Amino acid sequence: MLNTCIFVGRVSTEIELKKTKNQKSCCNFQMAVRRSYSDEADFPPLSVYGNLADILCTYAKKGDMLGVRARFRSVMRNEKKYSEFLVEEIQFLQRKDKTGDYDDIEIPQSANTDFNPDSFNDDDLPF
Repeated sequence: MLNTCIFVGRVSTEIELKKTKNQKSCCNFQMAVRRSYSDEADFPPLSVYGNLADILCTYAKKGDMLGVRARFRSVMRNEKKYSEFLVEEIQFLQRKDKTGDYDDIEIPQSANTDFNPDSFNDDDLPF
């Protein structure tokens, strides 16, 4: 089955790096993704884990434009069901201040996550 979502938009929340109980990196954020048929935007909840979370928190900030490839998933936390998009790949497109397209910094190419978030319990999550 196919479960792939592609979003291009601007980071709309501050990105804070957190650690699981096993010291794995993770972060949650939202992007403003403009609808093609109006001036309104959607704000999908995005989750990032492992090396990819470290890279995102190092190089991206609120207002930056990103392209992300993610998959949709539903998880149970504290007896509540949550829906989120699990980010698998990130493309850094444009800084908020428009000083460049990330050309002046070297972002590691190993941005694909080395961590499988399905491999641990939700009790490990700091949120």
